[in-house]
Amino acid sequence: MQVRGLCGVRAGSGMHLRELSACGVRRQYMYLRNLRGTRLEHGGDIYGNKNIELDFSVNLSPIGPPQKVCRLLAEEDWTEILSSYPDPTYRELRQALSQKMDFPEDWILCGNGASELLMAAEILFYQLDREKGFALTEDILERTDGLKRLAGTKEESMLFLCNPNNPVGKCVEPALLKQIADYCKANHIFLVVDECYLDLLPDAGRRTMKHALPANPYLIIVNAFTKVYALPGIRLGYLMTSNDELRIKTRMQQPEWSVSMFAQKAGIAALSSRGYLEEARQAVQAERGYICAQLQELGMKVFDGEAPFVMFLSGKELYEPLKEKGILIRKCDGIRGIRDRSEGEDHYYRVGIRSHEENVRLMKAIREVPD
Repeated sequence: MQVRGLCGVRAGSGMHLRELSACGVRRQYMYLRNLRGTRLEHGGDIYGNKNIELDFSVNLSPIGPPQKVCRLLAEEDWTEILSSYPDPTYRELRQALSQKMDFPEDWILCGNGASELLMAAEILFYQLDREKGFALTEDILERTDGLKRLAGTKEESMLFLCNPNNPVGKCVEPALLKQIADYCKANHIFLVVDECYLDLLPDAGRRTMKHALPANPYLIIVNAFTKVYALPGIRLGYLMTSNDELRIKTRMQQPEWSVSMFAQKAGIAALSSRGYLEEARQAVQAERGYICAQLQELGMKVFDGEAPFVMFLSGKELYEPLKEKGILIRKCDGIRGIRDRSEGEDHYYRVGIRSHEENVRLMKAIREVPD
């Protein structure tokens, strides 16, 4: 099975079916994503906006990278490392992940960012309901454009769930997620759960699906160092599955040495950073509460969520005025299912959570934008 290319998967409030032909096998995929048939603009384009001082368009740990990783960059002697090929099977990194996750290291496959581990294709949409806050509900099991459709096909099928989703930040309730996983297993549907933001939530242990991996060969969990450890520049992601055949076939699709030596060492250093995740979680919760309260005070409609970012509805245009002030936020109007044509001049935006000082500066800048 060919599985690679995750870019944009976490961009949505809708479910998607997609079909492709690879190695002569026709496959169907369904996952949380919102596109208008083209690639959705990603956040973080500070290179095309040279005046940006604060980038709220990306969603990273608000406390920055672990100090162990920063010290590694400053203190390591890179002469021999730069002139040597990386370990193609990243043994030490898999060992560190295995100890952290308490799973066999053979279940872990790493890649040059989570985006390398999955594949994009044509998409059919399963739309989440705006009136329900873009939360996934049990109707996915019965609607003919949902899991019922995948179960009715004789073709290989795959369901993608983002937990929490993006740009809204809603989590799938654990009981429903278990029900979906059981349904997928019974109907031979591969279930891919994207948990790239989950470790920044205080109840991540209750919401993760890692406990279900041993008994479910149809379950795949995708994660990355990008969001949780604020390391988008090193491009390091991984998937976990107990399905040996799937993991081997996925590995065969990857180029050799897809994980650089620096990424391997940085990943090991991040995993050994004691206390980092707890500090990051506390910062997310405190600053998320601050941003939500401030936006509501300004008359914005804030959507309920748990992730390290906030989506809100504004009655005034903010993107260009804030960019002129050196602040970049994420526009969400173009995401399928987000904007209703009846909403007139209102605009949807998403902001990541940064340090308190930076969040205060963002709120001040929003207040200064004229109505």
